[in-house]
Amino acid sequence: MQPIFFADARAPVTDVANWYQPEMSLVAKLEKLIDESGVLDFISSGDIVAVKTHFGDRGTTRILRSVFLRKISEAVKERGGKPFVTETTGLGLLKDRSTAVGRIEIAEENGITHQTAGAPVIVADGLLGLDYVVAEIDGKHLKRVHVAKGIAEADAVVVATHFKLHMRAGIGGSIKNIGVGCVAKPTKYDIHVPNPPRIIAEKCTKCGKCVEVCPTDAIIDFQIDLEVCVKCTGCREVCEYEAVEIQPWLLGEEIAERVVEATKGVMDVVGKENFAFLNFMIDVTPHCDCHPFSDSPLMSDIGIFASKDVVAVDKSCLDRLVESPKAPDALIDGFWQNTAPERQLNYAAELGLGTLNYRIIEI
Repeated sequence: MQPIFFADARAPVTDVANWYQPEMSLVAKLEKLIDESGVLDFISSGDIVAVKTHFGDRGTTRILRSVFLRKISEAVKERGGKPFVTETTGLGLLKDRSTAVGRIEIAEENGITHQTAGAPVIVADGLLGLDYVVAEIDGKHLKRVHVAKGIAEADAVVVATHFKLHMRAGIGGSIKNIGVGCVAKPTKYDIHVPNPPRIIAEKCTKCGKCVEVCPTDAIIDFQIDLEVCVKCTGCREVCEYEAVEIQPWLLGEEIAERVVEATKGVMDVVGKENFAFLNFMIDVTPHCDCHPFSDSPLMSDIGIFASKDVVAVDKSCLDRLVESPKAPDALIDGFWQNTAPERQLNYAAELGLGTLNYRIIEI
């Protein structure tokens, strides 16, 4: 049974006459959680350590705060590691979140900088999201996983996750933070869409915009060479006539399983033993931080969960979400329609990424 170490977010005033109680801060509790759980003690002197988080988008207001990232970076340094805070680009080529330049600008707007996070901010999959290492896997859906090169080259990865709901994956925990957040564009596409992009001849006006934007020169005679295409979706972005077909966008059990298979590919490359997981169950929103807004939280803050087991840490958070009397059942049921968060966890356990059994140790 996997131990999950837990720091409660609540800060009861133990002495009403003494308002100055810094030990009640969740930042202080995070430091205590890391030290007493030993979750980062596998880091060796000189290790380059990726602190993987989500930068959010413009207008997002409930991402993981930089004060938490800074505390993690400090803890890595105390153990002799060299941390960098990281994220990957999104699908497409035109949106700011689709390039490293835009990602870093968004991170800065949202308060994540070298100065605030205590470590360099690096986009792990390169300028356009096409820098990767290919991992061969024998998945039900995926056979190759394009692992972001900055993740593949790291000695260790600390997965710092703002736990929330997600419109396709059901939940956005550590599994999704790895499976979607640590891969480059080709695998991001494969997670969401089972078929390669194609140009519909009847709709194509041969304007040439898709040819101009393609980063790999994969469009020849207005047809896509699938041997060269990296499935960045830039061609669809620039096509005014909807001549580029990308469908179907997946939901339910299949996308849950594809996320897990991508997670396995990443963990195979880095080494499962070289991961640590910190799930922050605070500001639990009904959607991902990739949305350009943040809704009201579904429930009161719970706390921080620490583990070396990616399945157990996500399962513990999902259980708290379902059990919470302050999480509106109607909203959760409606949002989770056509998603399969339980399958995400069960399949990850089936693939040997972790265990569903855990016990909580409060610190």
